[in-house]
Amino acid sequence: MQAQEPESRQLVGLQFLYGSGEAAAVSLGTYRSLETHALAMAADRPEFSVIVTPEATLDAPSYVPCGDKPLAVVFDVDETVTLNTGLGYNQFTGGNSSLAAEHPVRAAPGAVEAIRRLEQAGITAIYNTNRTVDMAELVAGFLVSIGLDRPVMGENYFLNGMDELGGNKDGRRWTIAEDWCVVAMAGDQLGDFAQILNTVEPVPARRAAAMTGPYAGNWGNGWFLLPNTAYGRALEGDVGDIFPEMVEAAN
Repeated sequence: MQAQEPESRQLVGLQFLYGSGEAAAVSLGTYRSLETHALAMAADRPEFSVIVTPEATLDAPSYVPCGDKPLAVVFDVDETVTLNTGLGYNQFTGGNSSLAAEHPVRAAPGAVEAIRRLEQAGITAIYNTNRTVDMAELVAGFLVSIGLDRPVMGENYFLNGMDELGGNKDGRRWTIAEDWCVVAMAGDQLGDFAQILNTVEPVPARRAAAMTGPYAGNWGNGWFLLPNTAYGRALEGDVGDIFPEMVEAAN
């Protein structure tokens, strides 16, 4: 978890993500929509997965065929299935509290219930995290602590370091798509869905690619994004990136 500066933004981000009813409502609604979508796909098998192929470009998406592969939903872990409230508390206090160690994570609102109902419907939950392989047992323990089954590495659990792409999740997604028809994905960063969107520069172009490009139709339609105001690329950008029309007018 990366600390964000200035401190005022850091504080507001943590208040929203871990403390607000608004963030909880977004999470509940997102998981409800994801569950509805995945169950509809199970009832009428799709031809294609929601995972982009290695050949996909920013202007021309393409998706991995499903064939007769079993159904799955792929989840990021941090700030998607679990909320890192222990780390957040330490970020608030500037310390390394034993209380944070005793209460390291909280379930994202709606996550456990949705995953359990998907599993009951025969849809497998797969976890794809950028936590590193040496943290595998720690993160698996977090999932168990919120009421989920312990995942199995290489089967329904994939981590940074399992291939040569490191923090680029595409390689792990392609490995997953070899064995599974992935009908939905959930995450809190664009890189949880397709690295091609995550690497667009500068900040306004990245926003445009997610909002108006050919991938925009995936949001709420196979791709489900959770809020993260604590860390990540969503917090990038200066005044000119965020308010370009006003800065241009002022000049």
